[in-house]
Amino acid sequence: MDESSHLLLRPKADYDVEQARNRKRGGIRKWIAVGTIAVILVLLAISGRQQFVHKDLGAPQVDKPSDYGASEAEEKVRVEFFVMSRCPDAVKMEQVFSQVVDSVHSIMDVQLSFIASLDPNATTGAVCKHGEHECRGNIDELCALHHRPNLPSFWRFLGCLNNRVEDIGKDKDLALRCASAAGLDAAAFLACTSQDEGRALFKLSVENALVAGVNTSATVFIDGKKRCVEDAGWRECPGGHQPEDFIRDICAAYKGLAQPPSVCAQYPHVL
Repeated sequence: MDESSHLLLRPKADYDVEQARNRKRGGIRKWIAVGTIAVILVLLAISGRQQFVHKDLGAPQVDKPSDYGASEAEEKVRVEFFVMSRCPDAVKMEQVFSQVVDSVHSIMDVQLSFIASLDPNATTGAVCKHGEHECRGNIDELCALHHRPNLPSFWRFLGCLNNRVEDIGKDKDLALRCASAAGLDAAAFLACTSQDEGRALFKLSVENALVAGVNTSATVFIDGKKRCVEDAGWRECPGGHQPEDFIRDICAAYKGLAQPPSVCAQYPHVL
């Protein structure tokens, strides 16, 4: 006997009760399904919101410099300068590193962290030790670093500015001439320095210095470790402070897969 024949022989009252129970079960299953879908949608919304917030709080959403490949930033040796653009000690350290950049720029990932105090009411978003001109000079250098075609071109820009330290951040034509002479995209550089991109880079730079707890210009970190300080004289430089000393340490810290610069072969014990 099939199920339909069996149901026909059952008393009507029993049949009605059974139907009511089935409807109740069906309703419960329906609400469970609806509730499950709602929970999934809420979780997806929260996940998307978290990703959005994380993205907003990170570095400015701008393209990477053109001398970066897909994973080169992870392979290169981070060299971080804690400086002030109008500081004589910073100029001295940057002059020493000009020879370092010439030799091992292909394995260097340079970062500028400017020492200043964040102030949302300030024109540039921060207050600098040597005045507003220095804050503007900091932004000029960050924009040049970010829009460089390669690291040596940025260092040429830096050397050009440092030849007239007293005009850094004061003479906009000087920064633009230095950018053009160094081979930077002058239009991109100018847009960066005069719009929100430059301020965002500056804010992130100052935050990096604050997080690191560094307040002396000029201080250099290599591969995440404090390496040397120039502050009216070199100090805290256990490995030396000559160009070849920094070249040796950068070669030693390099763990990338690409062939290191030929100069690293002079230090076979670090390869």
